[in-house]
Amino acid sequence: MLSQKKKILFAVLNWGLGHATRSWELINQYINAGDEVILASDGLALEFLKLEFPSLSTLNLPSYNARYAKDASVFQMLKNGWKTQIAVRKEHQVIQDFLQKNNIDLIISDNRYGIYNHNVKSIIITHQLNIKAPFGERIVNAQNHKWLNNFDEIWVPDSNGELSGELSQPIPKILESKVKEIGWLSRFEKEDPLSNPDKIVVIASGPEPQKSILIKSIKEILLKSNTSAVLYTGDPSNIKHEVLGCLTIKSHALKEEFLEDLKSAKVVIGRSGYSSIMDYKRLGKKMVLIPTPGQDEQIYLGNYLSVNPDVTMILQKDLTFVTLKEALSEFL
Repeated sequence: MLSQKKKILFAVLNWGLGHATRSWELINQYINAGDEVILASDGLALEFLKLEFPSLSTLNLPSYNARYAKDASVFQMLKNGWKTQIAVRKEHQVIQDFLQKNNIDLIISDNRYGIYNHNVKSIIITHQLNIKAPFGERIVNAQNHKWLNNFDEIWVPDSNGELSGELSQPIPKILESKVKEIGWLSRFEKEDPLSNPDKIVVIASGPEPQKSILIKSIKEILLKSNTSAVLYTGDPSNIKHEVLGCLTIKSHALKEEFLEDLKSAKVVIGRSGYSSIMDYKRLGKKMVLIPTPGQDEQIYLGNYLSVNPDVTMILQKDLTFVTLKEALSEFL
């Protein structure tokens, strides 16, 4: 007997491109199974999904509008938290309105807390069962667990906390019955490594203005180093390439071109965002991780993974020609 095809609303957080890229694998699986998928997001994440899945219908959602200022202040953290509260309420209302006019069999939300409905099976994808915060961690996690409990299932893209560590382990008792570990999510399959990888690949990602700050800094360093490198600036809305000596700057590339660059990389330099790390680990890449200032999760992951000889971390405030050269010397 043939399984019944489903109509799925798949929502993705726009916090850089990480949530969109890691959701690619699941979206593709549902499409190949013959299910109808409607994509929901905003900003650059939605632009990415439209490029990758041009035939799918889309729904615009309210933006979380998270920003990380130069000083990564406590005030900025509180402001982002308030914006998140507002966005969750708004997106939940958008979904209720949408469901009044559309029949949906399944809701899957990659880290968007308001995308659920108690009359439709609702699943959230997250590796953050235990959020890291500089203060008020108990309050932050109480709210996190309250939001997560609105879903029927919680899918954690890891296995026994191998990559996520304390972010997913131990599983909070209040969530225990709903948590399902689904293994790493990545657009890429594990590939046979190239015999002579010949370049450095840098991927700038995450929220502004820190992404632009990193791009400016790393671009100056790479031009000074005169090393063969590709710098991705993470803008799928305006695809363009620029060559400056040994440095190629790409705003974005579709999966095949991006994969070829990653395969040819001796080392990948980028944020310690969880989705990016899953891609690099899947491809067996050496990494220099530069956490987004103010994102305690990324700082934790950078420290947690840098015990591995193939991973090193540099704080953005410490990023210079000398510190990057020293970090790369361990791998090149």
